[in-house]
Amino acid sequence: MSDFEDQAMKRLSAHLSSTYAALAALCLNLPVPITLPTGAVSNIEATPAVRRIMEIVEDQPMPEAQQASLFAACAFWLGALDLYGLLAQGEFSDARAHSAAANLLMASDTMSDVAEWLGDQPEPLDG
Repeated sequence: MSDFEDQAMKRLSAHLSSTYAALAALCLNLPVPITLPTGAVSNIEATPAVRRIMEIVEDQPMPEAQQASLFAACAFWLGALDLYGLLAQGEFSDARAHSAAANLLMASDTMSDVAEWLGDQPEPLDG
């Protein structure tokens, strides 16, 4: 790989990690919290966990729009991870790298929608 390709891969890897960390934090704040693996997490651990969110998102007591946003964030993150895998296998292309980055931007954007909704919810009363 060229220096440019190495740098692009490092940036994508960092963005994948930070987006996953944001997803894990968001999931802890859902009406029914979901705990994702955290710390030094490999794709072998993260992938099934994110897929599981997609399977159970409809069980979250929140409006359909927020359920759809959470589902989309997971789908975008998984798509970016798949693209990263192709890039890492030596099939680097600028278009594929930009597509992975775009997926991560969309994942962050849709997570922001859910986070905004969560922030607008009243705090539960401790009783």
